Amino acid sequence: MKKIFSNFDKLFLIFLYIQPILDVLTGIFLHNGINTTISSIIRLSFMILCVIYMFVYVKDKKMNIYILSLLGYFGIFILTILLVKGIPAVSYEIKNLLTTYYFIFIFIALLNIYKKRKFNTKHLFIIYTSYLLFVFMPNIFNIGFNTYYESKEGSTGLFVSANAVGSILSITLPILLINIKKINIKLILLLLLNIYVIFTIGTKTPVLSFILILFVNLIYFVITLIKKKNYKVLGIILMPLIILISASFIILPKTTFYKNVVIHINFLEKKDNGHITTNHFIDHFIFSQRLTFEEKTRKSYNNSSLLEKIFGIGYIENYSTDNVSIKTIEIDYCDIFYRHGLVGFILFFIPVIYVFKDIFKRIKYTGYRKLNICLSITLILLLALFQGHIFVTPQNSIFVALILSLTYNNSFE
Repeated sequence: MKKIFSNFDKLFLIFLYIQPILDVLTGIFLHNGINTTISSIIRLSFMILCVIYMFVYVKDKKMNIYILSLLGYFGIFILTILLVKGIPAVSYEIKNLLTTYYFIFIFIALLNIYKKRKFNTKHLFIIYTSYLLFVFMPNIFNIGFNTYYESKEGSTGLFVSANAVGSILSITLPILLINIKKINIKLILLLLLNIYVIFTIGTKTPVLSFILILFVNLIYFVITLIKKKNYKVLGIILMPLIILISASFIILPKTTFYKNVVIHINFLEKKDNGHITTNHFIDHFIFSQRLTFEEKTRKSYNNSSLLEKIFGIGYIENYSTDNVSIKTIEIDYCDIFYRHGLVGFILFFIPVIYVFKDIFKRIKYTGYRKLNICLSITLILLLALFQGHIFVTPQNSIFVALILSLTYNNSFE
């Protein structure tokens, strides 16, 4: 065990490399009606290893107190579920409890792993490319899974969730940019592959994230070149960009992203008799009805007992009534607060606040490297609000934990 923990960064690297494979296996099994837990078992096993690593190998008193407090909260949360909902609800609630707090254990472990070690971003580059290929190749051979069951278009390749893949691509792309020193044919091919994938998935998140990343970096380079009075290079950059923007007016209407936006707007126009109301636009188009779900969950929370308000109403709303619901809000901040109450919410965000308190001061990188690291973190916070499943879903939160821990420790190689 000591040998494993002394090389825990290598073990984590192996674990990171198999993430796209685990997600592909889950997708294939689920679309063939096979209920498998192999991905969950592997990820849960690694989380348990992280807890053992922190207690046995790291031996940090404050950290141990925090983890013991968190485990104590888990016990009280389960007891609350037993008292309010009974034994039949426990297994479902525990499953979602571990899914939500998975991020915390991985995050704290990585903070300690990369205190003195470096992480080579080429690994992230290979994993990122794997995600792209697992969407691109199945779509080329027309064997990819549909993003939506009805109405809208799009394909997720061999993955289950378009939002999950889109989130991973969105938050890791800025990190890949920090070590790019020159533009070559491989980089151009990867860029084209990336553009194809994000526009064919069909969801808004990866496209809008890509546009934001491109826009912010472009503004940075334009300002930098103007300050240096390097107008020749500025012209070289702007010419292909103008061509790309011009071509996008022809290509964009043919993409699934554009078609889905049109379908969504047409639906809202019919719903509002030809005039889209501001409330419907914000709730339906921007938040995909997440504000409606939040309102329903808020009512359940307000009607709950004091015990549930403090320790959470759990993941089955209105249990043993005719209005039972297991639909989450998909706004991470709200889901954590309502599902786990005031105590669970505070405990979840203690390590996040601890890191964010100094994270931007600690970044030693400058220029576009610092810009893209900050951009990645900004996207994490925004996607947790507008899309959800960033902090509370293991397949996404692993990458969030990695980016935040590497940034805090300045461990990007």
